Amino acid sequence: MEIALAQNYNFEYYNVADGLPQAQVNAITQDSRGYLWLGTAGGGLSKFDGLYFTNYGEKKGLAGDIINSICEDKEGNIWSASSWGGITRFDGRRFLAFTKKDGLLSDNDNKVIFCDQSGKIWIGSEKGITTYANGSFKNYTKEQKNHLNSKVRIIFEDSKHNIWIGGDEGITFISKKDTFQITTENGLPSNSISAIYEDNNGDFLIGFKENGAIRLLNGSIDNKKEFQFKSIPSLPDYLNIVSIKKDKDHNIWIGSENNGIYVIKKDKLIIRYSDTNGFKSKYTKTLFIDKVGNIWIGTSGDGLVKYTNEAFVYYNNMEGLKSSLIFRICKDNENNIWTASYGDGLTKYDGKQITRYTTENGLPSNKVFSIIKDKTGTLWISTRKGLLKFSNNQFKTFNTSNGLPSNSLTALMVDKKNNLWIGTRTGEVYKYNHSTFTTYDLKDKLTGLFIQKLFEDSKGNVWVGTREGVCKIKDEKVIHFNTSEFCNLYIEDITEDIHGNIWFATARCIVKYDGLDFQTIDMDDGLSSKVTFFIHSDKKGNIWVGTNNGLDKITLNSYGQIKQIKNYHVEEGFKGIECNSRAIYEDNESNLWIGTVNGLIKYNPKKDKNNVFEPVLHLDNIKLYFEDVDWLKHNKNLTKWDNLPIDLSLDYDQNHLTFEFSAINLNFPKGVHYSFKLVPFDKDWYQITEKKSATYSNLPPGNYTFYVKARNNDGVWNQTPIAYSFSIKSPFWKTWWFYLIISIVTLYILYQLATYKERNQLRISKELEEKVKQRTLLIETQMAEKEVLLKEIHHRVKNNLQVINSLLSIQANYTDDKRALALFDEAKNRIRSMAMIHEKMYQTGDLARIDFQDYITDLIDDLIKTYSINCEISLNKKIEDIRFDIDTLIPIGLLINEVISNALKYAFRDKKEGEIIIHLSYNKKEKEYTLIVGDNGSGMDKEIFNSEEGSLGMELIKVFVDQIDGKITLQKTEGTVYEVKFHPRENNPSLSQHV
Repeated sequence: MEIALAQNYNFEYYNVADGLPQAQVNAITQDSRGYLWLGTAGGGLSKFDGLYFTNYGEKKGLAGDIINSICEDKEGNIWSASSWGGITRFDGRRFLAFTKKDGLLSDNDNKVIFCDQSGKIWIGSEKGITTYANGSFKNYTKEQKNHLNSKVRIIFEDSKHNIWIGGDEGITFISKKDTFQITTENGLPSNSISAIYEDNNGDFLIGFKENGAIRLLNGSIDNKKEFQFKSIPSLPDYLNIVSIKKDKDHNIWIGSENNGIYVIKKDKLIIRYSDTNGFKSKYTKTLFIDKVGNIWIGTSGDGLVKYTNEAFVYYNNMEGLKSSLIFRICKDNENNIWTASYGDGLTKYDGKQITRYTTENGLPSNKVFSIIKDKTGTLWISTRKGLLKFSNNQFKTFNTSNGLPSNSLTALMVDKKNNLWIGTRTGEVYKYNHSTFTTYDLKDKLTGLFIQKLFEDSKGNVWVGTREGVCKIKDEKVIHFNTSEFCNLYIEDITEDIHGNIWFATARCIVKYDGLDFQTIDMDDGLSSKVTFFIHSDKKGNIWVGTNNGLDKITLNSYGQIKQIKNYHVEEGFKGIECNSRAIYEDNESNLWIGTVNGLIKYNPKKDKNNVFEPVLHLDNIKLYFEDVDWLKHNKNLTKWDNLPIDLSLDYDQNHLTFEFSAINLNFPKGVHYSFKLVPFDKDWYQITEKKSATYSNLPPGNYTFYVKARNNDGVWNQTPIAYSFSIKSPFWKTWWFYLIISIVTLYILYQLATYKERNQLRISKELEEKVKQRTLLIETQMAEKEVLLKEIHHRVKNNLQVINSLLSIQANYTDDKRALALFDEAKNRIRSMAMIHEKMYQTGDLARIDFQDYITDLIDDLIKTYSINCEISLNKKIEDIRFDIDTLIPIGLLINEVISNALKYAFRDKKEGEIIIHLSYNKKEKEYTLIVGDNGSGMDKEIFNSEEGSLGMELIKVFVDQIDGKITLQKTEGTVYEVKFHPRENNPSLSQHV
């Protein structure tokens, strides 16, 4: 075996600043609920869920604040042994301390407490052993000659349920058949025992206080036979062993008090963790392996330490590899790792030592941009001052003096034909076939001068990424792309996935190109940051993205679409935080080497195991109106540990509840997410959230069940959500019995009222009946009188209008002026149209509305007779059954009178026949009347219609249209035809009606 050193490993520290009550952790265990319990040297007990510490001390009932040992019994109680005050049992609600008065050997110096599989509690102290079973203590001491140790340090139960007790006088072995001692007389190198553990083969690893560790072989553990021991090669024999544990991978962990931690791997390799490779604590107190495989270390002074993700290994303790300026990485054929940095030159690491190359030993410049290996194993390095070739352990420099077209080089790429492609700061691309250079001057075709990345895809196309865009060289031709589709033109890196899609890393997102479209992927899709520095497709088809806020792995489905994006931050083991540009390399073993601001990091995918363990979920508390509640005052029956009421029933006004919950995920505690619902209040689960509480207010009376579930960082949900049922009672005035009482009382009152009202109603009805008869007779009389009066009024108005008409006729006899006579005739026509309306009014049975169709027919006939022209006039009449009030009908009648009069006077001159057009319709949807009136005669000059100073007849027509709030247009047809649109009178809808 050999001891492996050099690289740094992944240790995470929790100390007082994080909530730990004291910096020395003497004991660690994990209970059945998933919590870690920590025993400290002065801070008492601490419960840890991976994020938060809950601390318990003497003020809360603990026997003493210096805790040496912890265990959980079969009933879930937590037992702790203190240096003073005795031992303590905690059932989640209260602490119960036990002392000498209760049967212990000693109140002080209780070093170890152990809960065996049968339910018995073992307490080891300076004076011997005490057991607790069935509510009573039993003591065993050396003076009783029962082979038991004094000054006990370790109690262990093996796979066959035998008990091993170690202390200052060797080992006491207790089986169902026998009890015997194993000491130096039996072959132990020392009687000072500090650790005992069983390995995979059934052998026992025994640790000593100052003599390292030894293996006691299985099969030789028999008091009647000779015990067989075997040393552990490469493990120092001077170690002060404090703890021995076996992890999930069957590796053996050995903790020493002052010389770090040793791990015996399955391949017999021993790794030592100390301050040289990441474990900075000098004093180890205890080791513990939790249920999901994390290794927890209790230290003296450095608090609690967690060793978790072995996938990431760090080289930030080695000169050259710890540089924050590593931008390129390569592995040569001898498995040496080469790193190139912008300012620190080249570094070669062979697994044991570092070799650095700078301007002091041959490099033309310390500013190295790229390093790449060709198919012959030759390394090519681009620098600020030329190109380097490394072969046969020698460098050869190419520059402008010996054939290189430019010294200012940036990107390098070896194509499938082993040609070397070179990009420059000034926009040129060179291809070197190992004898001559071919120059591609792309300045006029590229979008930017500084060439950042050269990449050959599976089809032989060469992609060129610059600081201002990207192009593709295919068959010696440059193909451009619509860069407006890119989120950013600063191209950091390019790769191709197994489906043939091209991926770009930019300063604001990553871009996927499927040959047709560019798809932007950013933080909204799950990336750690929008600022990306490299992108790489590994051999398994995963896409790796380096950002300024961690490392992301994109998993694709069989169609090349994104299935999942997994983020690696400090919590997941990636302590590089910010990646460097294009600083990723995949070796032949599929390891990824990554350059970060914290130096070189290696990622081993074989050790990156998915978290298959579902979170351990707890309902921690229920609050009323955001206040904590002493549920014992409401319900004497509480759940153990959570102390929540069973069968909770709340009053109607206790309907504002907050449920607090948490899930334990010790692998990646910050990666837990939740979803919940309250049935039947919620129809669906609440959206996935990091919230650890859910509040419901104004809940109506009824029965409810609150469900909550959690998922871990890899998306594994609880198979069975937590369910908590409760009820909210109805107020007494909403209960069935209250409704029944109210119904009976109401029915009785109604009955009494009904009988009273019935008698009273009969009397009132008779009185009302008589009054109604009298009133009805009076109303009928008044209505008849009113109707007669209205008819008389309309008759008189009509007669008066006829008198006026007669006066106009008499007046016309006194003049020979044809123009005046024409005006008299027009005035008489207008008066006759109004008189006709009043005639229709007193003749109809409905005094409020007049039949329009009947009125128009009479009006037209009267006008035709008046103007008796030598022309055959036909009437094109389409009038719906519409009735208008007098205020509407008069302007419409006058309007029609004007139009028809003008038609009869002017439209049919020198014509044998003509047509008068009158259409009236109603649009129910638009609530609008349309009147079309005119003739098919000789027509009218449109200028007269449009002119503000037209004829008197035109002015009157427009006045009448305004009186009904209408709009008039002149139709583009033969003759003169007007279209008038108007709406019913809204101020008094009864004045017009469409039947």
